Amino acid sequence: MCNLGVLTLLMLMATATAFRFYQDEIPNGDHVPHPCKPNYLWWGVGHANPLGGGPKNPFGQDFARYHSWTEELCRLDSDGDGMTNGQELGDPNCVWTKGNLPQESTSITHPGVCDPWGSDQCRIANQAVTCETGEFKCDGINGQDVMNITLRFPPTAVPAEETSYMCFTFELDMLEEDSEYHLIGSKPFIDNANVMHHIVITGCDATSSPLSKPELCNMAAAGCQKTLQVWTLGMPGECVYREAGFKFGKLAGITRINMQFHWTNPQKRTDYIDSSGLTLFVTKQLRRYNAAYFTTGQTHLVIPPGMPRVVKKSTCTPECTRLIMSESVHLMTGWNHMHYLGYQQNVELNRNGEKLRDLTPDDVYSYDNPIVYEYNPPVEVRPGDSLETTCVFRSTSRSTTARYGEGSFDEMCFGVFTFYPAEAMVQPSCLTWDDLDLCTFSGTSINDCDLMVFINQSHPERQRLFSKVLDNCNAYGGCRSECPAALAEVRQHPCLRGRMEAYIEDIMPVVGTGLDVVKFFSALESCDCVDKPHTSTWKYPVSGAGGHTAVVSISILLAAFTMMLP
Repeated sequence: MCNLGVLTLLMLMATATAFRFYQDEIPNGDHVPHPCKPNYLWWGVGHANPLGGGPKNPFGQDFARYHSWTEELCRLDSDGDGMTNGQELGDPNCVWTKGNLPQESTSITHPGVCDPWGSDQCRIANQAVTCETGEFKCDGINGQDVMNITLRFPPTAVPAEETSYMCFTFELDMLEEDSEYHLIGSKPFIDNANVMHHIVITGCDATSSPLSKPELCNMAAAGCQKTLQVWTLGMPGECVYREAGFKFGKLAGITRINMQFHWTNPQKRTDYIDSSGLTLFVTKQLRRYNAAYFTTGQTHLVIPPGMPRVVKKSTCTPECTRLIMSESVHLMTGWNHMHYLGYQQNVELNRNGEKLRDLTPDDVYSYDNPIVYEYNPPVEVRPGDSLETTCVFRSTSRSTTARYGEGSFDEMCFGVFTFYPAEAMVQPSCLTWDDLDLCTFSGTSINDCDLMVFINQSHPERQRLFSKVLDNCNAYGGCRSECPAALAEVRQHPCLRGRMEAYIEDIMPVVGTGLDVVKFFSALESCDCVDKPHTSTWKYPVSGAGGHTAVVSISILLAAFTMMLP
């Protein structure tokens, strides 16, 4: 039987769904895991819940008794599973107060849902909680000309890491050599929901290498750059707009398909196996337009701990849309992408300095349950329009700084869209690093800076710059008298001019770091504050004097900068 405590907690957590500020009223209120889906957070009733719903609470009037976290509410065992509400929410001593970090932030459990999930003693108490996802509906896949292709990983051990990216390639032997196809939809088969976060299907050209078994991979495998389908938590499937399809097949230059998994294993368990996959719906009856994916957003994020609101913005400027678009495109769908600190997000479309509309207005954002906005009719974006992405983060339960990164507990700030015609977009992204436009990439260069200068350790220009700085400046000490002149000279280099210096320093870990790199950037800063002891801002671990190899595939590096899916 539910008592007042469990009703109160469920009401608190349900209300937090519609009014996220109520999450501040209980410790760790923003990252309570769902008991039967460890890879999901709990968002309660009243929300488009990825689990299909939650316990229904008809006794909202009882909320008036405990409208905030009290010692009495903390010491109750609301769900009768032998742990107090405080123990389950990380406040075992019932001392937490609003605005402070909880005593514990790991091993959090739901105080209003009986544990262990599925046990006899909890079956009745949890009968209103479901782990089912929504039904996939797509009229277009029912035509007689549509065939389906199911691609699944062989049973594969999940690494004992918080975040892993695993890739496997499939040959297209089931397709005719002399035909082109449109991919018009996909539906997931999720074998291990405890770890699966998202799946990306990309088309691979003749330069790609087949993978005979699943292997750990970068976020975009070399030679497999054309994104064809995406599935992420909370999506029952993808149904492409009726006039468009993603072109693929050997005649279209795609010789194989790469399937990438993003696994989240925060407990670092060693016993997980996964054999998930996607069913692809394809047709030889080509639709009117070819479709593609487009991403906009911010790649430079620093989110301090304990903050109720951190706002980050990115603008795909009119100059950028003119550069990357040869004609107008039409957006079919769009959704936001942040991680667990994500609180609110929106991408706004502007024309001639005036707002046209909101494209992805998530007043309540959920990493585990993205809202996919379908535009019918599709939304036109013209060369010269601008797209402004605003991401709001909340880090009140974090004790460490979060930065941009591919891990589940790093952060991102992207808007992801499908559009047509694919041919109108000369590059699939419009991103910024802080206020630096990344749309100006040309080959391996941006703003006249050739990235190969820093990627290749043997590049003579890199050796000259490093020698000039390290011979005249202290890496771990004060400002030498000869250093300012040396810095003034090297900072005339396009890669070290203005904001480019900070950008180059930030991206160097993508290709690996060595002691010489750490010393170089420390020495660059040695005279920034001559009246203060120097403290390097370098934040990345040193892998040894030799570091990692710095000669890497530029396609992998650029894919990391302008990746299609976060």
